[in-house]
Amino acid sequence: MTRQDASMEFKSRVSPQIQSSSQFRAVPTAGDVLASRPTARADMYDISIVPAAAHVTARRYPEAMEKVRELARASGVDGWFTSDHTHYARVATHRS
Repeated sequence: MTRQDASMEFKSRVSPQIQSSSQFRAVPTAGDVLASRPTARADMYDISIVPAAAHVTARRYPEAMEKVRELARASGVDGWFTSDHTHYARVATHRS
């Protein structure tokens, strides 16, 4: 059995459910609420509706998370936090 044959055999044994979940990447979609740190300062958080620019600024992390959850609940969308615009953490789920 060649190396290529072995990898094909392994792929066929992996369930479709596992394959699809490993390909999924959680990122904000249009309309979601996003809190982010625009600079290295830990005391400033911009809150925006994706993909628009920030329209609210919070001074502390707990205040930012509270505002994101409040806006997400009112709009029926998900809320997210990022500090680097590469990795996102979902902090509220209201999208149906």
